[in-house]
Amino acid sequence: MNGNDSVTNPCLIFFLSSGFHVRKYLGSDQAVARGLVSHCIEILKICHTLTEKLVAMTMGSGAKIKSPARLSDIIVVAKRISPRVDDVVRSMYPPLDPKLLDARTTALLLSVSHLVLVTRNACHMTGSLDWIDQSLSSAEEHMSVLREAALATEPERNLMGCENFCQEQSSI
Repeated sequence: MNGNDSVTNPCLIFFLSSGFHVRKYLGSDQAVARGLVSHCIEILKICHTLTEKLVAMTMGSGAKIKSPARLSDIIVVAKRISPRVDDVVRSMYPPLDPKLLDARTTALLLSVSHLVLVTRNACHMTGSLDWIDQSLSSAEEHMSVLREAALATEPERNLMGCENFCQEQSSI
């Protein structure tokens, strides 16, 4: 977020202003935790910017909205985003669980993507909307790092699956 952005989510405001230090993570996972948290923060920033711009576009095109029911749909979908932000922020506190980070940031990104779809459908959007796709693509790049970290926490499961497969193959 740049200096002109206004953060309105209370949980995010608390997180960013509370003096939270990633140093609280223990052991050699400290650098990994710091990296994962930074990706989460970037996803939060992207989602915040997208949501703000989409809501502003909706408010600016009030006469162009296809029907009042469509506006109601936008409002319902937009209200689902704040709890997802809270979930992501809570999952960033120790102890860090990469699978939980992945799940909660995925839920947030899906909620914002849903808002994009509903807004595009409800409003007659004119002009270039490449910024939406670029923002979602940027968020997806950060998500891929979180997914890799989540998958990396399951080596035993992957090894066990391989061992079971090898045992099945040897019995054939």
